[in-house]
Amino acid sequence: MSSLEEEATLPRGMESAPKPANKRRLVLARGGSLTRFSGLGGAHDALLNHHRQGRFEHLELLDVLEYPEQISAFSKVRYRWSKHPKRVRAYCQQRLGPNDILHITDQEQAHLAPPRSPNRPNVVITVHDLFHLFPFEQRVSLNDGEKSMGEDVVKVGEHRPGRVRRRDLVNLKQGLSRADLLVCDSAFTRDVCQREFPNIATVIVPLGLNSKAYAPSNELDKNETFTMLFVGSSDPRKRLPFIVKLLGTCEKELLGRSTLHVVGDQRQTAEALAKSIGMNVVVHPRLEDQQLMQLRQQADVLLFPSAAEGYGYPPIESMASGCAVLCSDLPAHNELMPMGTCLPAGDIGAWRLALAGHFQTWNTSTAKIPDRHLIDHARQFSSEVFVQNMTAAYDTLQ
Repeated sequence: MSSLEEEATLPRGMESAPKPANKRRLVLARGGSLTRFSGLGGAHDALLNHHRQGRFEHLELLDVLEYPEQISAFSKVRYRWSKHPKRVRAYCQQRLGPNDILHITDQEQAHLAPPRSPNRPNVVITVHDLFHLFPFEQRVSLNDGEKSMGEDVVKVGEHRPGRVRRRDLVNLKQGLSRADLLVCDSAFTRDVCQREFPNIATVIVPLGLNSKAYAPSNELDKNETFTMLFVGSSDPRKRLPFIVKLLGTCEKELLGRSTLHVVGDQRQTAEALAKSIGMNVVVHPRLEDQQLMQLRQQADVLLFPSAAEGYGYPPIESMASGCAVLCSDLPAHNELMPMGTCLPAGDIGAWRLALAGHFQTWNTSTAKIPDRHLIDHARQFSSEVFVQNMTAAYDTLQ
């Protein structure tokens, strides 16, 4: 059992709570409905499916409180700040008791937590990250062996929010302070929660995935070109420009025999990359589930230089697919990787050497063989483990 799994059953200050004897009622809540293709929407959808399938045997899913996507800015603010919080508060007063649970599925809806009262249900809030509430700068010193190459200064979160958003962030912080339990995706996020909300119980429950669905059944045909994969939005913390710097230092043979697939809204940067170093780059602004799954399984290596993640789906999904991963040693995605495999975030020489090793493996192989050690490692973040850890977290609530 990993250290994350062990810690997931031990929320601070609630280590010895007994399991409930009878089923309790539970309601999931969020704001406007999100597509399951988004990070927060996907995590909500997965949790909802676990509840609907009865995997939490001591709990009865009573309802899901959300509202349709709003078009106008006025209606968005009205639903977010007034209409929906009133609905959640009224629902809790009328349908739930102090032994029941209201689970708000992401920190961006923390304002939905009702005021404390003797008859209020237990309030659980899943915290994926706190970048926007507590923004920071991630400084990465770039070097190529002994040679300094300057510094990347990556701004993480909203450093200059507008007036409406500033009020929104105040509401979210107040909502988090009204929770009974903060469920954090990573140790890094839990540490921030403990620092900013020291009086609220916290627990680490890494997100899970259906790892069996990711693993290819057998070896695949060797790729015609060495196939690299980058998955990430245009957010600066994803650091696609670092990949541009890295590949610009690689041997011409590697560049000439490689294809980089960029999944996300990074067309401009990716096209500039292709032009500047003369390699084949394919941009996929959006892929369906099955298309992305095939790309994960076929890729020879995932490049993940991110400066900050709340969790980090791409590395764990690629490992579950048997694909090698080059990952920066920064939180919280570094918590997902096998011990000693992360790379210094700014050491271009180390990245180039690791990439050349994977290129050589491809060059001398006759087939694409999934890495079974990575597939086995990814199983500790399976849906089954997530349900066990989330059950333990729910059971601590009195």
